[in-house]
Amino acid sequence: MRRIAIIVTLVMSLALQAQDYARMGERSIIGSARYVGMSGAMSAIGGDASAAHDNIAGLGLYRRSEAMLSTDITHAKPLTRWTLSQASFVLSLPVINPDSKIKFHNLMIAYRRLHSYSREYYVSGGSSPSLGALIENADVEWDIPFCTDAYNTGYDLRLRESGGIHAFDFGWAANISDQWYVGAALDVQAYSMSATAAYREVFSSKIGVDGSNYYNTNETSVLYNGVGASLAAGVIYRPLSWLRIGTGIETPTVGHLITATSGTLTAHTDSVRMSYAPEGSNRDKQFHQPLHSSSSVAFQIGAYGMIALQYDLYYQPKEALQHSLRAGIEVIPILGMYLNAGYAFESPFKQLNTVVPMDPTFNRQDTYFMYPNHTHYASFAIGYRGDHVMVQAAYQYSRNSRDLYAHEGMLPTTYNQDIHRVVVTLGWHN
Repeated sequence: MRRIAIIVTLVMSLALQAQDYARMGERSIIGSARYVGMSGAMSAIGGDASAAHDNIAGLGLYRRSEAMLSTDITHAKPLTRWTLSQASFVLSLPVINPDSKIKFHNLMIAYRRLHSYSREYYVSGGSSPSLGALIENADVEWDIPFCTDAYNTGYDLRLRESGGIHAFDFGWAANISDQWYVGAALDVQAYSMSATAAYREVFSSKIGVDGSNYYNTNETSVLYNGVGASLAAGVIYRPLSWLRIGTGIETPTVGHLITATSGTLTAHTDSVRMSYAPEGSNRDKQFHQPLHSSSSVAFQIGAYGMIALQYDLYYQPKEALQHSLRAGIEVIPILGMYLNAGYAFESPFKQLNTVVPMDPTFNRQDTYFMYPNHTHYASFAIGYRGDHVMVQAAYQYSRNSRDLYAHEGMLPTTYNQDIHRVVVTLGWHN
């Protein structure tokens, strides 16, 4: 049975290594309530620690020191999770020299959760190419019974993931003549994700046997852990009192990723049950995340609010390309009260090259993989900013669509997931 497990690895996992990059490259619009309420369209607005992750120049808009903490409750059926989504401290240092064009130097240390893997998928269907037939087509001999019918009468796959991607930002920005805002930052990221899957194929009983069904099962687990670092820079230009233009760039994240996998491939025949549990395998490798650029324009409507449009691009040669379009509005109906609303669309984070050669000695038991199709976000928020205290709350609805493959030979099942998130932010500034 060891030979079977190895062939499953070689035949089924060529495309799976690209999935590691796709999984670790996923991002969500998560952060402070104001940032979430604007659907992340704040690269040209700034003045928010979460927005500074997209464009560090936004840190230059601060004129007071600030501490901020955000938590959220997320429901993605059937899971509900409470998490810390953002924490930050900004130290704003005014320049005393009246002849200096630099008005402020601002420093920031911040945490932000970039993505959460709290999700569960269950798909089932009728006749489809079987995992056993795919192994048999590899022309490998084995000495034990295994279900190799070309088509099964039914299958089901249950997949559950947990963990997240976390960013720690250390930034500096300056205000130059209240017209130019420039900044730079070091971003350190931590990756942690675990996935368990159970895939089963059921076959009809054959003539001349005891009448019971027979089936294949494949139970697997995957664990990712790693760290990475990147550099970021940005600028915001304010040519007119009512117009802001901002752009930020983050270099590809260079990091280290450890992948651990294990699994049990089992064949249940009419009269014999044969099972094999391969040893867990680990892979330690260098890891690169995409280049991220953000461009935005914001229009200030006197003292009544702002409108912002933003375009984000994630690019990694030969691996992934993603576009994001965001729009947000902020309204100030009365002094101290802020209302926000936003919408965002993210294109698929697809691999340009899905076949990635792997080390033949790296035993990989998970055969499933999925491709995101697109994600929509809609949100609104309400907040109060006083002389020293800030309180904000936001609601976000998002829907993402994914094509889920149980293995390489199977047609995809499109899975739509609705996510509801409520964010609460508390802050103090002086």
